[in-house]
Amino acid sequence: MLPPILPLSVVPVTSQQDPVRPRPEIPAVVPAQASSGDSTVNIKHHDADQAALLLREEQQRQQHKRQHEGQPPLPDEVQADQPADDGVVDGTQRQGLWIDIEV
Repeated sequence: MLPPILPLSVVPVTSQQDPVRPRPEIPAVVPAQASSGDSTVNIKHHDADQAALLLREEQQRQQHKRQHEGQPPLPDEVQADQPADDGVVDGTQRQGLWIDIEV
């Protein structure tokens, strides 16, 4: 078979003419290595929100039990039953005001 006939103005592309590519600054991603202690599931490690919810439910159960038995509430419970301030600052209420803005 004959080699292709190319005009003299065409320069053949070879690997020697390719520019040298710089090495990337970011290292390649390697697969995660399993550690020996983290591979097991521990039931004692719960989500923080779930733990807070369970604690609150337990406190409510104890509070209802004390109220049912007629015992006086703990000082923390008395403070929790008092309503919080409604955001009144300088005699003006700031919550719930609608403001129309045109752009």
